[in-house]
Formats: sequence, structure tokens, C-alpha cells
Amino acid sequence: MKTTDLLDSIKLSEQIALEHYQQLNDVVDYRLPGVCNHYFAKYDLNGTRDGEICLTCKVSKTVKGQLRYTFQINGKRIAYKEIWTKFNLLGGICD
Repeated sequence: MKTTDLLDSIKLSEQIALEHYQQLNDVVDYRLPGVCNHYFAKYDLNGTRDGEICLTCKVSKTVKGQLRYTFQINGKRIAYKEIWTKFNLLGGICD
């Protein structure tokens, strides 16, 4: 996967999680989070496939009514700015 593909996938995950949130909380606000799981191939140093990486995007409403996007990689919470670095360390980037 290339870097631009990763950035496009993150934006797509955000959109899908937001749509899921809006579907769950359409008429009555139940404060249920919208979730999107996105799976990517993981490669070793030789370039062969070695498993997968799960990027999870959650959308939830804050106390003030704004939307909060949180990200997880393989179940561990991560900052938006650190996603690319973590993917590179795990072997998800293969240029």
C-alpha cells in the first residue's frame, strides 16, 4: 500500500463511521458510537504477506455536542498523526 492509499482509506473510514453513527442515532440520540473497521495487508521485509492490520475509527458525541473521532490500530488507541508511522513500523506500507 502506498502512503496516498492509506490517507484515502483513513478518510473513507471516517466517512463510513460517521454514516454508521448517523444511522444508529437518527431519530433519538442514544449516544451509540459509529464504528468502522478497515483491514489492511501486512508485509514482512521480503515483501510477502504476513497477516493483516486492523484500523478502527469510532465516532461519538462529546458532552458539548461535538463529534469526536478516535482511532485504534489492532485494538490499541492511537493519535491521528501517528497512524502513518505505526503502519510503517507494522509493515503496512509497501512502496
